Amino acid sequence: MMNRRQAMKAAGAILPLTLRGQTAAQDPLKRTNLMAQDLPPMDGQNLMVTVQQLQYVPGGSSDAHRHNGCTFVYVLEGALVAKLDDGPEKTYTAGQMFYEQPMHLHAVSRNASQTEPVKFLVFRAIEKGKPATVPAK
Repeated sequence: MMNRRQAMKAAGAILPLTLRGQTAAQDPLKRTNLMAQDLPPMDGQNLMVTVQQLQYVPGGSSDAHRHNGCTFVYVLEGALVAKLDDGPEKTYTAGQMFYEQPMHLHAVSRNASQTEPVKFLVFRAIEKGKPATVPAK
């Protein structure tokens, strides 16, 4: 038979293990790293960050263009086809993202579907006062 002191000692040894397991199971935040990207040198003196949600209608697209800032695109719903510079066309689906360097050619940007819209977030670090998008030249 176990006395009170032995029972307390056993509980003291088990409790941290039990709490550790509960903390991991009850963690309120799940973190998933989606992308890490080195950026070109920027002075940071006159920059702003913008976040926009964009949507192409079924079959929608944009003309070739360039972006003045560092641009990150995250697909929320549907599928987005993109071609950067002279690289291949790539299709990005919900949960995927890509990076566009400043002033590189965004040769293709279109909805992959003729029947469903595509929604995506655009995060951009850009010099204040400059337009986010300019036509390709």
